[in-house]
Amino acid sequence: MKFLGVALTCLVLWKGAIAQKDLLGRLPNCATRCLEATLPSSNCSRNDIGCLCIDVTFQTALAGCNALNCTVVESLRATNETNVACGIPIRDDSKTMIAVTASIGALAVLMVTMRLAHRLISAQAELGWDDLLIGLAGVASLFQNVPVVVAGHLGFGKDMWGIPPDGITNSLKWLYVTYFMYQVAEFLCQLSILAFYLRVVTSAKLKLVTYTLMGLVTCFGLGNTFAMMLQCKPIHLFWDGWKGTMAGKCTVDVRLFGFVRGGIEIVLDLAILSLPLPVLARLQMSWKKKFQIMSMFCVGFIITVVSCLRLWALVRFDQSANPTYDNVSGVYWCVTEANLFIVVACMPAMHGLFQRIMRRIGGKSENSGYSNYSHGDSSKSGQRSGNSLAFGAILKSVDVKLQREDRSESDVELVDRPPYR
Repeated sequence: MKFLGVALTCLVLWKGAIAQKDLLGRLPNCATRCLEATLPSSNCSRNDIGCLCIDVTFQTALAGCNALNCTVVESLRATNETNVACGIPIRDDSKTMIAVTASIGALAVLMVTMRLAHRLISAQAELGWDDLLIGLAGVASLFQNVPVVVAGHLGFGKDMWGIPPDGITNSLKWLYVTYFMYQVAEFLCQLSILAFYLRVVTSAKLKLVTYTLMGLVTCFGLGNTFAMMLQCKPIHLFWDGWKGTMAGKCTVDVRLFGFVRGGIEIVLDLAILSLPLPVLARLQMSWKKKFQIMSMFCVGFIITVVSCLRLWALVRFDQSANPTYDNVSGVYWCVTEANLFIVVACMPAMHGLFQRIMRRIGGKSENSGYSNYSHGDSSKSGQRSGNSLAFGAILKSVDVKLQREDRSESDVELVDRPPYR
């Protein structure tokens, strides 16, 4: 029994020595020297890999030595080899990032496609500036979403030391496109909502407020886009600079820029989304109907919550030595915010499409509900009287005669109108 115990001890030591030899063979030369230099700081045997892996003092000293004596690429390789020897797996959130981006991105593109298709095939609706702008926002969202998916497949979302150097560079190159296209998609979407207000607005005061907001959104959006595009000199420092071997400088403090921009963006979003609510609140209709219409606009305030979550993700951005993993939540909250804004901007138009579909399913006449602004025979379409409020497309109407049925309630709906000129 004593011989067996000695034999087992020798076997464990021999395996530890082989494991250490294999590790030393895989490490860069600078990391090997650091390992030899920091071993005396540990109480563990040099052949006891398991003990060395959980020795916090030793690991901290080793990491500090690697940071001082190795290049970034060599440090990442050393970290990866050390973690493999210690049995520490590489964390990977890339699938989550891809799934979130693909799902909400697909919904946004679907909503834009349905909206534009409905406009093009409808005899009662014409394409307006709001439709053009939301179409451009949809294109921008594609150029925002696709790079995130590609970056995820290249490795972004994993621990940085688990990604090949070329994968890090290429994924950052794709995300560079995402970051400034996110700015473009969002401000085009804001302009689309404001252009929609101009299609239906009748109040001179609200027109002035809308035009003012359009000016602010345009200046702010273009400023953000160019600031993001030109943040580094040279530009390719954005994706090549992580190696620490390039001359140049990124002049924009991304964390500070993100907080300031995010705060202003939230104020603009609240102003845009709140603009029609006072008018809607004064409409004379049942509370049920009023709640249905106002809730459609209030869905947009979810965007504010997403903006706050994106700002919270920025807290970790500047404090991370592992940005390809720690910045995943910042990426998918950005794309979620822009895509959700597109969905909200399409909701009024989708309301009209779904109402028409439901009327056809229910066998109702096309003449009920949405006004088509045609000049047909009133004896066929019935008579309609209405009071135009500050938002002219939101009408309080009373159907006097329609297919021999009298309607006792006011029916308030969002309607398609000819483009504002």
